[in-house]
Amino acid sequence: MDHTTDHNMHQHIAAAADALAATGAHIPQRLSAEQLLVALSDLASIAGLLGELATRTRHQLAAWATVGAHLNQAEQHAADLRRSLNHACATFAFSNHPTTAA
Repeated sequence: MDHTTDHNMHQHIAAAADALAATGAHIPQRLSAEQLLVALSDLASIAGLLGELATRTRHQLAAWATVGAHLNQAEQHAADLRRSLNHACATFAFSNHPTTAA
């Protein structure tokens, strides 16, 4: 991983941590629909970052086959989590923005 990629990853991690801190300070029932949608989207992004980190770590630890197998599983879990959160986000957005009859 080069310095630019490493720096960008750290920026993404910092942004994800900020997003978690910002949404964690609120009781979910008091968030607006738009804020909840942003929180779900942030969580999906964080799951994607976890998957990327697992992939990069797996490549760095390629010589450790048993560790790599667990990191591969972590990548799959992160992908599943991201997909589920994206589906939840889309479903929530759809249900909170009813279409008008044509």
